[in-house]
Amino acid sequence: MLHTMLRMGARGIFVAAASLSVATTARAVTLDKDGTIKLGVRTYINARIGTQHTKNGVMLAPGVSASGTFPYSDAGHLRQNRGFVEAEFNHDIKSLVQRGVGPLTLLDNLPFKFKDLSYHLTFRAEADGIYDWGPAEYRTAREWKQVAEHTLVLGAPVWPVQQAEVPVGQARSRLRRLGTHRERLFQAYGDFSVGNLFTRIGRQILAWGETDGFRLLDNINPLDGSFGGFLIALDERRVPLDMVRMQYYLGDLGPLSEMFVEGYGSWDNDVGFSPGTPAGSPWALPSLGNASNSSKTLIDKPARTFQNMRGGGRFVFNAFDATFSLVHYHTFEDIPTLKVIANPVPGQFANGRPLYGPLNFYTSGPGQGYGVVVHQEAPKVQITGATTTFAVPDFYSIVRGEIAYFKDEAAFTQCQLDPFCFMPINRLGSSSVDPKAPNTGGRRTRDSWAMVLGLDKNHWIRLLNPNQTFFISTQVFFKQILTSAHQEVLPPSKNYTQPRPPSELPAILRGQRVDPQFVTQPKNQLLQTFFIGTSYRSGTINPGFTLFYDWGGAILYQPSLSYNRDPFRVIVDYSLIDAHTYKGGSGISLLKDRDNVQFRVEYVL
Repeated sequence: MLHTMLRMGARGIFVAAASLSVATTARAVTLDKDGTIKLGVRTYINARIGTQHTKNGVMLAPGVSASGTFPYSDAGHLRQNRGFVEAEFNHDIKSLVQRGVGPLTLLDNLPFKFKDLSYHLTFRAEADGIYDWGPAEYRTAREWKQVAEHTLVLGAPVWPVQQAEVPVGQARSRLRRLGTHRERLFQAYGDFSVGNLFTRIGRQILAWGETDGFRLLDNINPLDGSFGGFLIALDERRVPLDMVRMQYYLGDLGPLSEMFVEGYGSWDNDVGFSPGTPAGSPWALPSLGNASNSSKTLIDKPARTFQNMRGGGRFVFNAFDATFSLVHYHTFEDIPTLKVIANPVPGQFANGRPLYGPLNFYTSGPGQGYGVVVHQEAPKVQITGATTTFAVPDFYSIVRGEIAYFKDEAAFTQCQLDPFCFMPINRLGSSSVDPKAPNTGGRRTRDSWAMVLGLDKNHWIRLLNPNQTFFISTQVFFKQILTSAHQEVLPPSKNYTQPRPPSELPAILRGQRVDPQFVTQPKNQLLQTFFIGTSYRSGTINPGFTLFYDWGGAILYQPSLSYNRDPFRVIVDYSLIDAHTYKGGSGISLLKDRDNVQFRVEYVL
């Protein structure tokens, strides 16, 4: 039941280790003499090698881990062999309208004139070779079969018991389907401007906010955790949405200048947890990497209805030599709420397996044969906030600030997720089932607020580089959890708010570990990021160093070096994650066994 408690911390924080350390400037080539058709291509291939073995966690039986990383992988093994291709096609068709080409002539008969008229297409292809030629733990089903062969069966009239076979073939098929390759039309939208109104309609990405590497107000588009892992740059993990975006320029008014309002509405139902990181991926969180034969996770995506539309707006203006924005919108965050449903206690057992009665909810359908079914649902979250950016010329620096309030974001408690907590223990093994007993831990939401203060500065360190400045960027991020009172539960026969003491457990379970490893989220969370980099030989050689420090007790270091000779780039970086135990907060500690070194070659057109 660790399922999203761990995910709460891993909210895309780690991607800044890649996005801050190496900045890639996209270019394009002109395909016609007028410069109205442009093509840009970026492609790379990498090899990411683990420099430490992964943690097996607590062993319940030979080959079966209660909480840890699955599959086990030794140091020196290939963890990623990613290929990436992105081609962008831009076409400005305003000149075709002016020349009266084909049916575009009809646009001249409209009661208004287009200032700009264009469309944009992006094709993206991704692949990972570790499932075809990587080490055996990823290339084959060896580790999966070992888990299936050594599955612990209690063999006694105790709920829960192992009910289904470990779905080795199904899980491996899903892993390969989601992780080996995919090709798609990534973005497709049209732009047009009439007077002071700009409109973009189609499948697109919209990012608001002033943060680098992690997201505060930038939660409009979901993040994709199914392909590539947490060290993939944020721009490569955003999921485009079908939406309409409109921006209206207001001009100047008194001390306010360059004012505009911007709004969007999205009818898309894509969410960050669908499909989620597949079991068996090198980047799955602890306790979530292997297939289970006792619990089943079902993803309930929001319906495409008017009530589920995402949307909102912002007001942007300049004043007192600074840029400000006020923001409010509704969205679906990447972390789902969880509703854990347990089958009522079976009345009879045969050879350690239950004989189901009419009160069991999952004797058929996608949850058939599982003692616990977890529904992932998308709560509608309201985000309200403000940003500011201003320069300090005397110090060659830029200050960035952002504050946000989150209403009804996902929250979790052990007694909501743990059936041993919310199921009535006195009914275990009984010959009858109380139909009034709770069969679900319900779902939880909460409110929180967060802020970030960032500083970007160019600074001379002539002893180290007499010809170029060093770019220094740091951010301090603070978050406070305010409430967690909103919930949906069936009336319980007993009000359990704490895990049961061992004396209330059945004798067979006393003294044994029956719960997965839960990670507590601190009420106050503090995270700091730091990056420093420079260039030598006219930008050919670019060293950099990235640091993430979670004041709760975890740290990530990433030194990097890139060699640029257009159109090629060669990049080497080393990611080291240090934490003694699993902790909440930023989530850095949750991947503390994934230290790795990356070698990457890029081509940019």
